[in-house]
Amino acid sequence: MPDVSVIIPVYNIKTLLPCCVASLQAQTWQDFEVWLVDDGSTDGSGPLCDELAAKDTRIHVLHKENGGQGSARDLGLDHAQGEYICYVDSDDEVLPNLLEDALRAAREADADIVCYGYYKQLLDGEGNAQQRSGPNLPALSGAYTYEEFWQNFRKAKYESVPWVRMCRRDYLQKYSIRFTSLRVGEDAHFLTQLLDAPFRRIVYLRSAYYIYNIRPSSTMTSFQKAYFGDEAAARRAEFDDVVRRHAPTPGEYDDLIGREALCVVLESARKLSFVRDTMPNAERIQWLRKACERPRAAKWLAESRREMADSSWQWVGLCILKGGHYRLALAYFDLIQTLRSGRDRRMKKK
Repeated sequence: MPDVSVIIPVYNIKTLLPCCVASLQAQTWQDFEVWLVDDGSTDGSGPLCDELAAKDTRIHVLHKENGGQGSARDLGLDHAQGEYICYVDSDDEVLPNLLEDALRAAREADADIVCYGYYKQLLDGEGNAQQRSGPNLPALSGAYTYEEFWQNFRKAKYESVPWVRMCRRDYLQKYSIRFTSLRVGEDAHFLTQLLDAPFRRIVYLRSAYYIYNIRPSSTMTSFQKAYFGDEAAARRAEFDDVVRRHAPTPGEYDDLIGREALCVVLESARKLSFVRDTMPNAERIQWLRKACERPRAAKWLAESRREMADSSWQWVGLCILKGGHYRLALAYFDLIQTLRSGRDRRMKKK
């Protein structure tokens, strides 16, 4: 049984996948296996997975019909044999000491979960690195029991992405923690299950080991109708219920729930800025109105305060949305996106 199983969902990422795999092969801890789960790729990524596996016996390949990265990760978990599970996205990279440091911390603390930090790296259309920011590190440090974790939940950064943590496989299986077939919100659903399933200990490492690459065509820089849908809203409500249930005293973490709701509102406006040239403004206003008038969003917009925003520009955006000025809000977020695009172009020239 390998110490770690690394699960990588693969979909139409032929140009970046070799770098991702190479970063794992360069690990200082070599007792691991890799599961490349080809999620119905059409660009040659599937055969590339087979080629990579033919050169390294630790690499295994699963081919499936396209069903989203959540279903791909779950299929990888079904086949994994490692003591611990590490999720990596196929367009990202990891630093050489990730597995060694995370595994050592897990075993020393007898932990079910190890959390760590990451860098953000912007890529251009050809996959070339343009800018790296960070490190983005956990606010907590050291080992916590489940009860201690919830007592310190206000300080914890509960990143929904699965690649900021390594989990014991038996723990995931015991509580049936899965991504399911969701195509949007699967990461948040996975996190909510982690928060609700009692773990022995969780360890926080205040070091960055992961490089999160942001591509122009990634889901983080695109518009998805499902993000605004009822299913995604239901997953967010799950998070609220779990946090309220585990709060040390009733209502203690309601402000954190509010911040999370406002982040979704801001992200909705940001996603709509990506389609400003392809979607009629009237339709964009309808989508934004739908996002802001959902009961969860409307409640926290009405109660929003400056300290609930991470920056001044976010607070300005919330104030505009709070007043129901959706056309003005879109113009504001379009401007922000234009300024960011200009900054990225200037950095590319340098």
